[in-house]
Amino acid sequence: MKRGIITNTGKTKRINSSTISISGNLSTADLNYYILYWDRIVMPTNNIIHQAIPNEEYLIKLGILERPIVRFNSWSTNVENGSYDPFVVSQGIIANKLLLEEKDTDWTIHQIGEEVIIAKDFQKKYASLKVGLLNCLPVPIEGVNSEILLEFKNKRKDEFEKLHQSIDHLYLEILKSPDIDLQYKISKSEFIKALQDIEKISTENFAKTQKYDLTTEININGKDFLTAIAAGSILDFTQGFTFPFMSVISGLISMVSIKANKTTSLEASNEKLKLSYIANASKENII
Repeated sequence: MKRGIITNTGKTKRINSSTISISGNLSTADLNYYILYWDRIVMPTNNIIHQAIPNEEYLIKLGILERPIVRFNSWSTNVENGSYDPFVVSQGIIANKLLLEEKDTDWTIHQIGEEVIIAKDFQKKYASLKVGLLNCLPVPIEGVNSEILLEFKNKRKDEFEKLHQSIDHLYLEILKSPDIDLQYKISKSEFIKALQDIEKISTENFAKTQKYDLTTEININGKDFLTAIAAGSILDFTQGFTFPFMSVISGLISMVSIKANKTTSLEASNEKLKLSYIANASKENII
């Protein structure tokens, strides 16, 4: 199954309780991250404002990028109580449509920024585990165009598929076994090996890379997790849990962080394991 994201053309930032902004453009590294780790990248636009991204037509031609248009009859910037940005509303409209109608792709709403922001009309509150893969995902930051990046991704599709599968298995393991042995299980998981394989082939093929953080809101509705809570064997995720590990390739420290959370996501994501993604370039290291 392909992995698809519905995202925006800039970084999402909350101004206050009823106002958000899409600030700035995505960097070259942000676009490289999207291209490298996701199969379908959907960035909705609208008939009020079209915000282009670098090499947009070229990326559409390559089949990397999709830009469906949401049409509004009108738009006011002075609407009370969380009307939000037209790009965020467009993201919610298209995400709901894809989640309900295109089930051959594993769709997840994705934003680059500090938090997941969902337009008011599409919000549903969830209890979640916020799982961060911090300073983990290597991304080329210069000297590579999109076509070269795609060739690399296709050539190494087995390694990338193993990484995605291992991340999904890690999420399920956290839900199934939130106990005192979890740190040991993470250290022995396929995720660590798959991540090291990706880092190795990335450093071999690209002159300079930067690590990205990927934070996922995991839907807590599984009976195994609730059974563990009832049995009293669960780790105290309300306080947060962090497992650091060192890369054998770069010698840098990465981390898996887990914390109980309350989040908002789309109502159409109710049955999904992964409610949303947030990504950011790590503030730590460039290799």
